[in-house]
Amino acid sequence: MSCNPLSVSGNRSPSPRWVGRLAGMCIALAAAAPASASASDADAPARLVFSPYAMKTQKHGTIAAEEAFLEVPRRHREPDGPRIRLRVVRLPATGGDGRTAPVVYLAGGPGGSGFGTALGPRWPVFDRVRRETDVLLLDQRGTDFSEMPPECPHAHRFDDTRPLQRDAALAALRDTAASCIAQWREAGVDLGAYTTAESADDIEDLRRAMGLPRISLWGMSYGTHLALATVRRHGPGLERVVLMGTEGPDDTIKLPLAADALLAELAVVAREQGFDDLQGAVRRVLEAVRRQPVEAGSPMHGGRKVVIGEYDAKIAIANALGRRSTQRMLPLLLREAEAGDYALLAGFVLMMRESLGTFRAMPLATDIASGQSPQRRALAEAQARASLFGDALNFPFPELADGLGLIDLGESFRGPLRSDVPVLFISGTLDGRTPPANARALLPGFSQGRQLLVRGASHDNELWLGNADIAANIAGFLAGRPLAVEALDVPLPTFVTRKADL
Repeated sequence: MSCNPLSVSGNRSPSPRWVGRLAGMCIALAAAAPASASASDADAPARLVFSPYAMKTQKHGTIAAEEAFLEVPRRHREPDGPRIRLRVVRLPATGGDGRTAPVVYLAGGPGGSGFGTALGPRWPVFDRVRRETDVLLLDQRGTDFSEMPPECPHAHRFDDTRPLQRDAALAALRDTAASCIAQWREAGVDLGAYTTAESADDIEDLRRAMGLPRISLWGMSYGTHLALATVRRHGPGLERVVLMGTEGPDDTIKLPLAADALLAELAVVAREQGFDDLQGAVRRVLEAVRRQPVEAGSPMHGGRKVVIGEYDAKIAIANALGRRSTQRMLPLLLREAEAGDYALLAGFVLMMRESLGTFRAMPLATDIASGQSPQRRALAEAQARASLFGDALNFPFPELADGLGLIDLGESFRGPLRSDVPVLFISGTLDGRTPPANARALLPGFSQGRQLLVRGASHDNELWLGNADIAANIAGFLAGRPLAVEALDVPLPTFVTRKADL
């Protein structure tokens, strides 16, 4: 019997199952054998060594895991320069045949934590995947335990006594971002190190540091953007890729009419639950606050008051469309506003203003570096002129980046992508952040691409947990099994009908 090299993963402890013990024997034999790195791996990073780690989830108990830290060049083109320390938590396989490549989970954002994602309600999906192979939770450079740059002391506080005016708000946010950039540079932060290209090279270093011929990738939202960059840069080192809520190489700014299309779909669902004319309600509320901005107190902010203008409402509603947690409140919010009660809308507006006014180094630098092609920007601008929400879906991008002096990765990063790596695209039909159109546009470039449409899912937990077969299909695809179905259903959103239910 020969050991499959894909089971070699450093110092992994044997699984309690007999197949895991066989995999552990393979690992021990491989560790005892002389290293035989290929020419391309001659300069491989030092072998990664894992230590036992007790991973305490929010509601699923403590999981026996392993932890390691990988040192990578701050700039990969300068291998002898400063280095960054990345944290990796491994969930050892609880099953499988030992031949499936370990899978690296890549969180969204940018700025999310791979480790943090697994601690919360999405844990059952991670648990299902590790029945097939090891799962590696990577905190990308600049996030959580992977040397996050200091917080910026500068934040823009919008004047709650005035409605937000687009051009003035953009200028204020650009000034705040510029102040943050100056502060980070003074602190020695190399903002050019925080790009998707550098993170993709980190993933390749992780593969080599574990002595693996191939790994698989599993990304959500921005994590798919990173996974696709890794396909482009390091495809031969990848076995399989799962993309949940796809953000393609040129999808960093969103297409405004996607929000209008989603609103139309939600209007059909809302009508069946007694909320008539959702689209008309949005138009009427936007027109009302355009004619006369209104002051309202937010119960979510202790009664704090804010004056709501048209652009405030456009940003708040356009962004609320994307996720189930906010989608389900929109019909009531609009009904109340039309009746003269803007309290719920005030809460959405204040949350939006607070989010807009602060910047973190890794997300800001990463989004600006990914940028957009001239064609994508022109298309977004054209659609904004036709959209009910104008350009609010992307605000303050892309204009915010103009003149800040940060790296742009260029058209070779954003260009068409073709690959023979097997890829599974998972899309939710009610996803307003990464709509199914993103995956459809990329699919022809992947000779072994497959698509799983999750009908009724948004950019939220139901894309993971709304149907048990989602996790089964992810795990099965990573293990090399054929996709059982091309579409699944999850329950449609149930809209809130009264404030007391919030």
